[in-house]
Amino acid sequence: MSRSKDNHASSAASEGWIQANYALSLATGESPESKAQSLAFEQTVELSPESVSEELVASVVGRVERLERAEGDRWRATLRFRSSLAGGSFSQLMNLLYGNISLLTGVRLLAVEWPDDLLGRFQGPSFGLEGLRDLCGVEDRRPLTCAVSKPLGLSPLQLADLVRQYARAGIDIIKDDHSLADQPDAPFRERVVLCQRAVEEVNRSEGTSAAYFPSLGGGGQELQDNLDFLRDSGCRGAVVIPFYLGLDTVSGLASESDLALLAHPSGSGVLFDEEHGVAPEVYLGQLLRMAGCDAVIYPHSGGRFRMDRATGKAISANLLADLGSLRPAVPAPGGSFDLAALDEWFDVYGPDSLFVVGGAVARANDPQKAAEKLVLTVREAFS
Repeated sequence: MSRSKDNHASSAASEGWIQANYALSLATGESPESKAQSLAFEQTVELSPESVSEELVASVVGRVERLERAEGDRWRATLRFRSSLAGGSFSQLMNLLYGNISLLTGVRLLAVEWPDDLLGRFQGPSFGLEGLRDLCGVEDRRPLTCAVSKPLGLSPLQLADLVRQYARAGIDIIKDDHSLADQPDAPFRERVVLCQRAVEEVNRSEGTSAAYFPSLGGGGQELQDNLDFLRDSGCRGAVVIPFYLGLDTVSGLASESDLALLAHPSGSGVLFDEEHGVAPEVYLGQLLRMAGCDAVIYPHSGGRFRMDRATGKAISANLLADLGSLRPAVPAPGGSFDLAALDEWFDVYGPDSLFVVGGAVARANDPQKAAEKLVLTVREAFS
């Protein structure tokens, strides 16, 4: 069953309109028409229809373009919002697409078509796929490799030793575990200095280009001071947690620093409910790219986090697909890869990806040999 107001939806992206598709789950007594209409008003004027003038309805209120039954009490609604309503910030963009309705139930943002005028307000990745390859001195079209220095509780010297082993093994990017911040066991500045020094020593002796990405956090002046310290220390990239830092903060880091940003998905799982929230392929696959993340970590379908293969493919496709003039970001599947079965995932994720392996190398009796196996497996598969 389908109910369509007009045929404008097909040209939405070229008219300065944001086209958003939602899944609606109906509670007892709810009608799909009233739920879609209330969504359009709630996300813009935040008033009931009878309280809004015809002029504001025409110029501000979202438009319900299509409403169709999916299955049972589930419906699909396509709405359009004027892109000018998003301003130039991610906070307002998210407020427009998933603001007050996040406090309701049964509304899930499934997909978004972004107009060029909106995409032009955001920088996107500073490095992106090709930039990260250049950063790591990778000339072949193969997946990048990433090992994680962990766990929390190790000293700066112990973490630096792990970093040194991974760099000797030929790993492209060695990142801090996202839980490393400024804890007493491994203070931020001491850890960064020792780990960066370890990478630089290996690069000089081996002629390699491994990169160390510390975990970057903090707020206000502390964040700026930490950023300045990373740059002064010679770091070429950093790990960020966009869900907690905020998309506007991450966007500022991307535009104001010369660091490559690797996004960690911590916290974002609260968005990914099947009936209420934001689809992972929108948040991880589009919004983080728009915010300037050069690579985005997400749970691969064979790991310990529950994300099906189709969703992982959709995230990857959105990170790499044409999106205005924004550079492609690197899909970075992670979350418990089995090194013995790694090659079965190459066809799933392909050469334009970053394989993030943490526990499989960190818990090995010989982390360097485990990392060497990762590097060899990837290079042989794509030689």
